[in-house]
Amino acid sequence: MPHHFAEFIAAQSSAGVLIVPQKLPIIQVVDELILVWTATEAEEWIDRIYSLLI
Repeated sequence: MPHHFAEFIAAQSSAGVLIVPQKLPIIQVVDELILVWTATEAEEWIDRIYSLLI
């Protein structure tokens, strides 16, 4: 995924990508997403890739 995302943003801008492991419990994913949403600004995520590894 990171390689393909790097190719994608070389051609155009992206709002960013969050990678969520399928085995994470939904409540942990929701908690992390709420934390990201409240603690950061949208501009911080432009062309970034981040993996939720709890």
